This record gives sequence, structure tokens and C-alpha cells, in this order.
Amino acid sequence: MFILTLKLIIMLEELIERYSQYSDGELMTVYLNKKGYTIEAQKALETVVERKGGIQSLKERYDKIVEKEDEKLKIHEEVIKLYEEGLTQNDINSRLDSEILSIDEIKEITEETYNSFELKKKDEKIKSSTIIGSIIGGIIGGTTGGILWGLQMIYSGRVFYIFAIGLFFISYGFIKFFTKQSKNNMIVFIAIMLSVIFAFFLGFYIYNIFGYRYFRTRYFKD
Repeated sequence: MFILTLKLIIMLEELIERYSQYSDGELMTVYLNKKGYTIEAQKALETVVERKGGIQSLKERYDKIVEKEDEKLKIHEEVIKLYEEGLTQNDINSRLDSEILSIDEIKEITEETYNSFELKKKDEKIKSSTIIGSIIGGIIGGTTGGILWGLQMIYSGRVFYIFAIGLFFISYGFIKFFTKQSKNNMIVFIAIMLSVIFAFFLGFYIYNIFGYRYFRTRYFKD
């Protein structure tokens, strides 16, 4: 009985220590769902909440957190709208205002959102390097994928179409390496598809040329 009580005390202390490290948001989330926890966990939770000023104080802080996150989302959506209108980052900052967020917090949201859109625009832009890189990467990726595709059919004697997914990643890897742009770019995406088709047919061509000889040498020796 003594040992069992000691174990419960130790467990309770461990839970109190764990919950003490939770943020107000995490703690409130657990508190709202405390019915699904053990009795020991509920006791530990109540202890930590009381140490942090009680449930009312925690709720007030939590409401402020939610209010602030909602405001950040609102500012984020406003930045997107202004960016699509063609405004610069400085122009966007000058138009935004909030009673909840500080100027620095607004600037941080603006910078992150603006930069992400600029990177997206840069990634989707079609340049000469996009076309040249796609051609070079597509040929290398398609050839590499085609050889591997043909070899797996030769040595396995079967066609595993699931491996065709690998052709996509091989072609995409080479094309992205040469273009420094993702599949979101129209030229890159088209090049990937053409490279995969090339690899697919190259693999069957290799198999038709060398596969027969391989099996004949291996299974039909005199």
C-alpha cells in the first residue's frame, strides 16, 4: 500500500512538472479536454492552473492569445490583398494598422508574407535558364531513369509499374538541379512529364534489346 501511494505521488509530481512547462495555450487546451484524462492528470492540471493564477486568469490570457492570432491572420490576408494589387512592401506597411499588434509585429508579418510571394513569383517565372536547364536536366534525368527502368525489368523479369514513380523523382531532381526552380513552374512541369515519358520508353527499348539476350544467356546455356 505504501509503495502504491509513493508511486502515485511520484506520478503526480511528474505530471505537475510536465504541465508547468506548458504554455498558456497548451495548458488551456488540455484543461478544456481534461475529462478524457486520468484522475492523477486532472489533479496535476488543477494544481498547475492554480499556481498560474487560477482558471479565470488563465482563460483571460488564453483569450488574448486567440485574439492576437486572429489579428495576425487578418493582417496576413490584408497583406496578400495589397500585394496582389501591386503595392511594394513599404507601401503595404504604411497602409496597415492594428490596435492589438505592435508595429514590429505587423512588419514581421508583412516581410514574411511578401518574401514568400516574391519567392513564388521567382520560382514560376520562365527564363532562358529555365528552358535550357529543363532540357539538360530532362535529358539526363530521362536517360538515367530509363536505364534504371530497363535494368530492373531485365534483372527481375517483370514490370513493376510502381517504380514509374521513381522516374518522376529522378527527372524532377535533375531538372530542379539545373533550373533551381520547382515543379510549380509550367516549363519545369512539362519537362518533367516529357522526361518521364522518354525514360519510360527508353527503359522498354533497353529491355527489348538486352533483355532477351540476358535471359537466353542465363537460362538457355548449352
